Formats: sequence, C-alpha cells, structure tokens
Amino acid sequence: MATYNCIKCNGKGAIQAFSHVIGGVCFACNGTGKVEQKSAPKQSQSYVFSFLWTDPSDCNYKGGDFCRCFTKKARSLNAAKKIAEQAISKNGASDYKIELEEH
Repeated sequence: MATYNCIKCNGKGAIQAFSHVIGGVCFACNGTGKVEQKSAPKQSQSYVFSFLWTDPSDCNYKGGDFCRCFTKKARSLNAAKKIAEQAISKNGASDYKIELEEH
C-alpha cells in the first residue's frame, strides 16, 4: 500500500488545538504524520448552503430569494447534497443550492 500525508494533521503528527489531550497526538496517524491506504485521501472542501422558503409567513422567507444559511465541509458534492437534504427535511425549506466556498 502507498503512504500519504495524514489529512487530519497535515503530516505533522500532532494537532495543536488538541495539545491538552495526550500532547495533541493525531489519532488518525498515531503521531507518525503518515497513513497507509490504497489511494490518496480526499481533502474536504467548504461548501455554502443556501435554502429557499416559499411560505411568506415563515420567519426565514426572503421574498422568494435563496437565504445563505451555513458553510460546512464535505469531501465531495454528493456528500454535500446529503447534508443539504438532511437539513431541508428538518428546516421546512422548499429548495436548496450548494456552492463551493471561494477563498
């Protein structure tokens, strides 16, 4: 199997934000900074989720326009669609739009 840099710690072997837990050792690579797997790991991308409410009495109604609601990371557009579909089933929106976040 091929060896790749760990995507959790960016190949450092430790995560500074978790330095209070076992010195910040990355659990994904056991502190080595490398992972063995068949293909290169996919880096997550940030997606912007916008929803459309069509009921004027809804507090989220924006005059028929999409309302930007949240940004979340996902590894693929299909994974982002699953996130949007779960959110739409909970929030009562009628449609959604997903865009890759610009940096």
